[in-house]
Amino acid sequence: MRAKILLSVLVCFSLASAQLEIGQEAPSFYLPRLEGGSFYMSRTVGPKAKVEDRIPVVVSFFQTTCVPCKAEIAELEKLQEEFPLIKIFLVGLNEPDELVAEYVEKFDLKLNMLLDRYGVTGKKYGVVDENGVALLPNTYIVATDGSIYYHHTGFKPGDEEIYREKFAVLTEELEAERAARAAALAQEKEQQTAEEKQHDALAIGQPAPTFFLPYLEGGSFYLSRTVGPKAKEEDRKPVVVSFFQTTCVPCKAEIAELEKLQEEFPGVTIYLVDLNESDELVREYIERFDLKLQMLMDRYGAVGKKYKVVDEKSGLAILPNSFIVAQDGTIYYHHTGFKPGDEELYRKKFVELTSH
Repeated sequence: MRAKILLSVLVCFSLASAQLEIGQEAPSFYLPRLEGGSFYMSRTVGPKAKVEDRIPVVVSFFQTTCVPCKAEIAELEKLQEEFPLIKIFLVGLNEPDELVAEYVEKFDLKLNMLLDRYGVTGKKYGVVDENGVALLPNTYIVATDGSIYYHHTGFKPGDEEIYREKFAVLTEELEAERAARAAALAQEKEQQTAEEKQHDALAIGQPAPTFFLPYLEGGSFYLSRTVGPKAKEEDRKPVVVSFFQTTCVPCKAEIAELEKLQEEFPGVTIYLVDLNESDELVREYIERFDLKLQMLMDRYGAVGKKYKVVDEKSGLAILPNSFIVAQDGTIYYHHTGFKPGDEELYRKKFVELTSH
């Protein structure tokens, strides 16, 4: 009897010493699924997996004759429903497919079932020793980077709370990682779009397209009479042409800052250019926000197209979209969009233009 106990202790010790440590890279493997096909660990976690496909993985080794395995599986089934971003795989050790299939049917199991028919993967994970003795249940949680995040041997009531705690942390980290990746992709796309727009936009230093537009309150504004060689020298002054629409939220923020800048820099004249909207709508907008800037009406978007603010094919406008035109009639600065702090860019340009 004493010899049996000693042998049991030695077996447990040898298994425990062979098992993998937290933080260590999880051994890669591929195993057949019970229902057909194969699961490749390297396609789900670690550097070889596509970033968008990486999810935490649970690898839980069991046998159909293992009583605590059944208790653990019951809890893992509940946890899989609770944490869908974590993929749980049961790994049947050294048992025929038919026996595992009967077990799955008997207990109506829904978890992914893998078959380690010859215990090769079990040996990799230190679950099966050189004599083929397995310590079960034996479960590893593998993080998205392919490292072992947690290891649990055996199962008793309450152990599921340990899993729940680990799953919650990993889910939160994965969601944060995905959100950061989505934000980075959106920023990259926005940057690419901005670069494309900038490529299509009018270049700094080139002559600003000339135009005349009606004021909202009557009369017309002629750009050529304010800037460029045709303007009288005494009448020349820098001009801002800011395209907007009343439904554009960042336009409203930019207009509020332009109003302050107009008071601060009377040597620069700022014109708001409304795109494709009715006079009545613009009047209501001016009255609602008590606007003082001069309002021009580009009723058919012709000037917006000249300035490449309006896409020729789709008719869509990129707003807000503002140009500073120097006294000589060339484009001095171009700004698309608006966020807090952008007014300082305008202020810098206004100082440059009015300090000569």
